[in-house]
Amino acid sequence: RTPYTVLPAKFNPVISIKKYHIAGILVHVLGLNELPKDCTSITVLWLLHPRLQNAESMIPLGTLCINSYNATRGDRKEGIIGVTFDQRNHGGRLVDAGSNGSWRDGNERHAQDMFGCFNGTAVDVSLLIDHLGSYIFEDCQDRESIPEINRNLVMGVSLGGHAGWQLLFAEERIEGAAIIIGCPDYTAVMTDRARLSKRRTYTIDNGATFHGSKDFPQSLVDAIQVWDPRGIFFGESEILSNPPVPHGPSEAARLMEILEERAKGKNVLVLSGAADKLVPYKFTEPFVRFLEEAVKKGGWWEEGGIKLKNVAYEGVGHEVVGGMVEECVRWVNEIVKGEEGSARESKI
Repeated sequence: RTPYTVLPAKFNPVISIKKYHIAGILVHVLGLNELPKDCTSITVLWLLHPRLQNAESMIPLGTLCINSYNATRGDRKEGIIGVTFDQRNHGGRLVDAGSNGSWRDGNERHAQDMFGCFNGTAVDVSLLIDHLGSYIFEDCQDRESIPEINRNLVMGVSLGGHAGWQLLFAEERIEGAAIIIGCPDYTAVMTDRARLSKRRTYTIDNGATFHGSKDFPQSLVDAIQVWDPRGIFFGESEILSNPPVPHGPSEAARLMEILEERAKGKNVLVLSGAADKLVPYKFTEPFVRFLEEAVKKGGWWEEGGIKLKNVAYEGVGHEVVGGMVEECVRWVNEIVKGEEGSARESKI
């Protein structure tokens, strides 16, 4: 479920929605009709839904973010649209409902099924970035008046948040990610879930050989090291809690090179439930702390210019609450208006 709060009365929750079939995917585009008449540039907000939900579940949050900006944009010629679509094996793309279940639901391939789903979503977003402009401007008579899509942001919830983490480091055209109850460390989440689910591959030796087992195959481990943020930076090693310099200049240079190539200048908003039992914050926090140490004032990669805000809400579980919605609206407004400044702060 996605328990969005009621939209504030001052923002009209109605928005134009146009549907396009792009590269085999049914895409919902929010806000085309509301673009400024003299629009010169467009920000695309990619809205990625939770597990067991569909594209429509992200329309309320996307609508609020877009309408909030439109209500306050003034004479700005920058416009914003939202794009949402069903993740693989969800909604209209459903192939096998059982594959969306967990180990406790009887899905023996839970780890690889879920990773493949949101990894596929990250790939789909990159594909759709390539082709979106070929469709949404087809009614423009004057080629000279077609605005430029100059910015792509991603906002994902839960499963969509996991995909958002991947896109942040895998897709250079994604300039910012708002990640809601998603995690950058798939290995830690699923290893703990195997423990809680009492999988024999875990209990047989307290997890010592879980990685590479039939519940967490080696091919999955390899894919995680290509796509998952923790895997990209640290593989199966522990996430550094301190600056990398004590670990030697070669390690510092390696981490800086990854950050330079994949994250320089990006804007990241991480919103978590401190009481989340499904995707516990304790598995998100180490990687976020690593980033915070890097980009803070005086940090070892301060010059990288990442803008990072991390908020964990006390008493909140695996859900979307009003404070998260407000942060998302603020985040979108400030980026599109160019007012984001520095957001390097952490709260719990």
